[in-house]
Amino acid sequence: MSKSLNELTDDARALKTEGRHVEALEVLGSMVESAPDNVAVLHNYAAVLGEAGRNREAVEVMRKAFSKGLNAPESWLVFGRVLSGNRDFDEAESTFRHLVQMNPVNPDAHLELAQLIWMKTGDRDQALALLNETLLANPTSGPLHLARAQIYGQTGDHDTEYAVLKEAARLSGGDPLLELAACNSALAVKRYDEALEFGERAAGKAPNNDSVVAGFCQALLANGDPRGAAQVAQTLLNRTPLNQLFIALHATALRLLGDERYHVLYDYDAFVFTSPLDAPKGWNSAEAYLDDLIEGLDAAHQFKTHPFHQSVRHGSQISSINGSDHPALRAFREACSGPVQRYVDRLEAGVDPLRSRNIGGFRMFSTFSVSLKPSGFHVNHVHPQGWLSSACHLRLAEDDPGHDKAGWLKFGEPGVATSPELPPEKYVKPEPGVMAIFPSYMWHGTERFDSGNARLTVASDIVPAAPPT
Repeated sequence: MSKSLNELTDDARALKTEGRHVEALEVLGSMVESAPDNVAVLHNYAAVLGEAGRNREAVEVMRKAFSKGLNAPESWLVFGRVLSGNRDFDEAESTFRHLVQMNPVNPDAHLELAQLIWMKTGDRDQALALLNETLLANPTSGPLHLARAQIYGQTGDHDTEYAVLKEAARLSGGDPLLELAACNSALAVKRYDEALEFGERAAGKAPNNDSVVAGFCQALLANGDPRGAAQVAQTLLNRTPLNQLFIALHATALRLLGDERYHVLYDYDAFVFTSPLDAPKGWNSAEAYLDDLIEGLDAAHQFKTHPFHQSVRHGSQISSINGSDHPALRAFREACSGPVQRYVDRLEAGVDPLRSRNIGGFRMFSTFSVSLKPSGFHVNHVHPQGWLSSACHLRLAEDDPGHDKAGWLKFGEPGVATSPELPPEKYVKPEPGVMAIFPSYMWHGTERFDSGNARLTVASDIVPAAPPT
């Protein structure tokens, strides 16, 4: 018995959530063939094409859907995103502006427009211009105030972000999501006691919201209560045991407590591995491939500065290189498959969150590229949806006599505030064409560098899979 469109849509959504974009696109492609005039199917197909990095195809699918009468705000949002991914920046900006005209209080439209303008120009005032104008006409819109605060925070002004969020949380009467945002912002400006007040109130109102409870956990760590933080983090892990952020928060609490279980999770000798890329088919050597990969990525990095809600500071990011037309970018998965499989093969058996998931193979969940300018760095972070993560260094930061680890990869320094503060525990010196592979729950970032050319990397998130037969 054949499945209905609704059942196939659910199948495709589940595959997409697991990062299995190729399989999701096969399902959606068959749906497009059987229902070529169904605009909802076309919307879903274009959205997943965009997430898979196949933006050019996604743009054409969306144009077809619009020609058949599609006019939903969500579809214009997808259209703007895939236009941006296809480097059609002017049309993407026009599309987001059109979406704001359709609904002036749509916070997603304002955020996408502001992010695009920010990445193109690095100018916060330009990025905020339309949102500020809209707020004059809609001064009580909580979602717009939240969007405005996020833009300030993501462009580096955390003091203004916190002031906006405090007022928005007050005006809302204590909305837990606004209180969560205020908690996170208070942490960023080191007002830890206020962060704890916001976090505790938000978690009391929304105890089943993992994001809210995680914010409360971070406030406990910042206020020197690792025992309380460990208990909260364990509650989160009981509900969502594979979430890599929750593992990291629990591990951080264990480190503060001096608990030996921390060293099982953060076993750098066993879990941090480096390996050179293999030469993919079509290249005589890894060195020749590296040259072509750098050339292709340099052409693809066209933004002036970083996107919102990512670890990059003072650099640009390409969210997916998988659907690129450039041969070297398309070949990256093949080039890195050998190093990743060697990592998987060397993992011993164990019951910890890393080794217990090893079933002998892997699947690439996402692959993206970052180009950091001088003064650039990655803030310390983890990858919540991963199992393994990697950073392949292509072009390195210039040696700095005043900073012997400029541009190096560092591990163990939490991306959340702690009392006392915790320093990095391990450094990896970048080498051209060499991948560093490590657990996705392991805190990692980079040391700032201040001179030379852009530091260029490709990073991936990887999930377990059965080995190929």
